[in-house]
Amino acid sequence: MQGHETQIATLFVAVAVAAWLPSLLPWLALPAPVLELALGILIGPHGLQLDGNGPVISLFSTLGMAVLFMRAGFEVEPEMVRGQALRLAWQGWLGSAALAVAAAAGLVLVGGFPAASWPWLALALATTALGVVQPLLRDRGALPAGYARVLMASAGFGEVMPTILLSLVVARADRIADQMLMILGFSGGCALLLWLAIRHRHRWEAFVERTMHDSTQLPIRLTMGLLVLMVVIGNLVQINLVLGALVTGVLLRYGTSERHRQALADRLDGLGSGFLIPLFFINSGMRLDFSALATDPLAVLWIPVVALLMLLVRGLPMAALARSALPARARWALALDCGTQLPLVVAIAMLALQRHVLSAAESTALVAGAMATVMLFPALAARLLRANQA
Repeated sequence: MQGHETQIATLFVAVAVAAWLPSLLPWLALPAPVLELALGILIGPHGLQLDGNGPVISLFSTLGMAVLFMRAGFEVEPEMVRGQALRLAWQGWLGSAALAVAAAAGLVLVGGFPAASWPWLALALATTALGVVQPLLRDRGALPAGYARVLMASAGFGEVMPTILLSLVVARADRIADQMLMILGFSGGCALLLWLAIRHRHRWEAFVERTMHDSTQLPIRLTMGLLVLMVVIGNLVQINLVLGALVTGVLLRYGTSERHRQALADRLDGLGSGFLIPLFFINSGMRLDFSALATDPLAVLWIPVVALLMLLVRGLPMAALARSALPARARWALALDCGTQLPLVVAIAMLALQRHVLSAAESTALVAGAMATVMLFPALAARLLRANQA
């Protein structure tokens, strides 16, 4: 087999192994994204060198990231992002933004990261992994009243706001005004699409009724076409694809009736979790260079510091604001869930590395800190929620 064929085969073997290992080794209590990142590190150019980041693999990875956030947007129920939950979400994120700037400045002042990296660090610390925490709600059973609403609204702010601000950080200083106009235009276009989806929902429902169970799976093909279109539009106006993917998911949610929603969700889940999303995490793992930490041993010490700061920046404001909405244990579980970060941190770290704002060791330490949050925080949150229900 030629080189690129071997790489593609290795990638898909890794996808299968990532799903097979938890059933073979039940004691291996690693979240799927962490396991997939670890496999990517193992087979990638900085590990066993069995695979590389070719254009085909990068394309699959981009689609995987888009599907991850589209699925998260699809799961956002309208009642979850209004009222008290919405108020707590935006107030909590503003508090997180202030703490993130202070924490990033602190990391720079103590010499952990370069001065030019502070806005990138602040954005990374102020995120929440909506695509990671959202599936957990389905697996946890009974939850305290209002918990899911507050978490989904807070996680949504933790994805959307850093994504918008990231596009401004990436833009050159002389193009920030133009970038703001592009974001406003993109937002206006999305609002128009949402209005059209609600107004003409009955036509989409009738179409889904006729074609959902055909062998062609036409609704899924159109969904993927819409996703790619939103990603392309987002790239044209220089907005991170996360925002376009989230909007696509919300459009599908509002445009689909409840009786067809589960069937569409099952198909998107199979396409995403079974195929494209693991490719994104494995490919992201290939880009991480943990060997670079050997040349900068101090960077290893920053991994637990980064993980703790992610919890403090995102978790403390939410725990403080939710005093009247949730019992004590549930508030600390909410803090842990909101402090869980990964996909957007990976994107921020890779962009900072490409622009030589962060070194290989520094970007790897940042992503490793986010990996630690995924490995620890959701499990601790689940234990607190079980104790609260007891």
